Amino acid sequence: MAVTDNTLEQRTANATGMAVGSFTVTDRVDDGMTTRYLVKGKSGQTFNCYVTGTVSFLGRQVSDAQCNSLGRNERGTADNALLREYNKKAR
Repeated sequence: MAVTDNTLEQRTANATGMAVGSFTVTDRVDDGMTTRYLVKGKSGQTFNCYVTGTVSFLGRQVSDAQCNSLGRNERGTADNALLREYNKKAR
């Protein structure tokens, strides 16, 4: 397994701005080179995240975490960075 728990926590902390230890990682699924997981912060934040990782003769190589906040905006619709960007371009 290319992605260790420690590396996953470090990459997630950088991506979400939360400190290591202030969130829990659940629902982890290792699928080939991709690791997908859910992050729950102690303050109630929730993120869907993923990293990619490989092991080669150079050692472990793990990408930065990509995380999207799960939540609702003031209108009650789904709100995340990818959806906001799509909506900007669709106008």
